[in-house]
Amino acid sequence: MTDQAPRGTRPTRPEGSPKRGPYSKGLARRQQIIDEVLTVYDRLGFEGTSLRAIGEAIGVTHPVLKHHFGTREQLFIEVLREHDRRFLDAPSEDDDTFVDLIHRSTEHSMRVPGLMALLNSMVAHALEAGNDHSRAHFSERYADLRRTIVSLLEEGRAAGSVRSDIPLDEAASLVLAAADGLSTQWLLDGSADLKSGLLLLQRLLEPPGREVGRTDA
Repeated sequence: MTDQAPRGTRPTRPEGSPKRGPYSKGLARRQQIIDEVLTVYDRLGFEGTSLRAIGEAIGVTHPVLKHHFGTREQLFIEVLREHDRRFLDAPSEDDDTFVDLIHRSTEHSMRVPGLMALLNSMVAHALEAGNDHSRAHFSERYADLRRTIVSLLEEGRAAGSVRSDIPLDEAASLVLAAADGLSTQWLLDGSADLKSGLLLLQRLLEPPGREVGRTDA
């Protein structure tokens, strides 16, 4: 005797089994597009990477790209979101300081050709009038980063490694500004040492007289 669903009812998909059919194929195609955009961007740059250019390069029609993402702006934002997710999901040692966090994030971005350039271009794009979607995305992203850095600074202050006479919200904004500026300089000529610059900033945020890298007895 075989197990069958009653006549007239649709068999249920076993819990945990992968979805099939057009929906799963659509998700796979969408992921393929996200995965391949940066290769095109690294070759053509911001101005040259149109939806049509992406479609021609990866073998996807323009209507398919429009269906999945709507606009080039939305596609680029989804690419950045995907790489943010991959960074957060990647196994790592605990980030003890903002230097650890930002240096790990930068190393992740440097391993993906075109990612840092796209990020910087999209931040500039968000500042232009009419690009409200990009502006909202980066406003939220920076707010999340500030909260994370404030949390790390609070832990540092509790451990005696961050001075007590500065507002941590403003310090977190300063850390992000330094990271953005150093990464832009690195993109331009490769001479900027991001980690050394952040270590200097960390030293400036420490209580007077405390040596960088000193371990308390």
